[in-house]
Amino acid sequence: MGSGGGGGYGRISKKWVGFVTAIWVQSIAGNNYTFANYSGALKTVMQYDQTQLNNLGVAKDVGKSFGLVAGFLADYMPTWAILLIGALEGLVGYGVQYLVVSQRVGRLPFWQVGSFLLLLLLSLRFPS
Repeated sequence: MGSGGGGGYGRISKKWVGFVTAIWVQSIAGNNYTFANYSGALKTVMQYDQTQLNNLGVAKDVGKSFGLVAGFLADYMPTWAILLIGALEGLVGYGVQYLVVSQRVGRLPFWQVGSFLLLLLLSLRFPS
């Protein structure tokens, strides 16, 4: 129709690519509801009582609350860097949880398990 080699088609496809990419990143970033899936195994493997497990749940909730950090960083850093930070935090956080539950590492101190749980939930805020 108009000059410019494709008119609005390029804008529409870029918008759709951005939309699909955002869905893809959100879906692979994990979610904050998986704790219930492995908390029983964590409780058994680490020999935690219910109070300690509840404290880990609080660490999980605190991690979700620090989405402000990702928002502030997004003002000063490129998108790829924000996504990379979130991906690395998720890899470390979920990776350590996997290693603990699968008993590939020895028992970690409680504060370390809580810190990694906080880190992995913080990572979920970066793709947002």
